[in-house]
Amino acid sequence: MTAQVQERPASDGRAVGRWDRAAAWSLLVVVAATCLAAVLLGEREVDVSHLRQAIGEGDVTDVRISEQLAEGNIGYGPVAIRWREHGIAYATTVTQASSEREARKVRRPGDEVVVGDVADWLRTNGREVTVTGRTQAPYGGTWTTILGFRAPGWLAFASLGTVCATLLLIGSIEPWRATRWGWAWLVLLTPVGVPLFLLFGGLTGLLRPRPGAYRLTGGWAFLLGSVVAANLR
Repeated sequence: MTAQVQERPASDGRAVGRWDRAAAWSLLVVVAATCLAAVLLGEREVDVSHLRQAIGEGDVTDVRISEQLAEGNIGYGPVAIRWREHGIAYATTVTQASSEREARKVRRPGDEVVVGDVADWLRTNGREVTVTGRTQAPYGGTWTTILGFRAPGWLAFASLGTVCATLLLIGSIEPWRATRWGWAWLVLLTPVGVPLFLLFGGLTGLLRPRPGAYRLTGGWAFLLGSVVAANLR
């Protein structure tokens, strides 16, 4: 007598087959690879106070600075600063002014306006920082934001493809824990919607909910996703 193994149904929808599971795990690998690429290839935009603290603590000893005001010029303008700290690329921008009079034109509460040479201004707690070269906008000016990192623009296509594929999977089954529209809003509005659905939406079978458990509806998911997205900006 041969036992027959039936595919597990996702809620009350069609059965989830091996190709659905394979697609879910494959997309999770793509998500992980995209996030890793963003960290390794991208840069994190931070406030200049982070840089000054890192220099003071000895974590940063060299930086690259974009073109500053030419000697003798009068006025003000932005100066980009880039550096690496613990293997992660960081970037910040300060406003450089030729004099205190020019600085008063652009200074706002909480703003950092540098009067004079930016490299000299970066000296903190008696430590020196070396300017190792000139910097310019990376990735040819085409970039996207992933996990708070400004990453190469081509990674946006990987993210978009993952979102579209996930939406197709949502539409193909009756998912766990939220309705189709509930998961769709979480995927479209939050950066964690895709991995959460792939892991716990029913495709992988992880943490099966009890029968009759409440499922998040589209309206509540839209509100929840909007709040999460607003707090991540």
